[in-house]
Amino acid sequence: MKLRNSSRVMLISSISSNPMKAFEWGTDVSIENMHQGFTHIFESTFESTEGVAEYISHPAHVDFGGLFLPALEKVVVFDYKPTVFRL
Repeated sequence: MKLRNSSRVMLISSISSNPMKAFEWGTDVSIENMHQGFTHIFESTFESTEGVAEYISHPAHVDFGGLFLPALEKVVVFDYKPTVFRL
């Protein structure tokens, strides 16, 4: 799967108008081959679960999902609170 430049612009511009703190994406580079068919990851970071709820219903997110989701074969979504272990 490739994101066209116009899709990247739409995605990035939608981020600036919602409660998202950070957004990262990448492709699988593991040598262990345990990806179970998943090749890309998109990680969004929020301050709170309220921010997640606001983002999910945000028009920019809904519009982008309508364009992006049909291009995907399958999706896994995780909502989690990270546990940080400082070394």
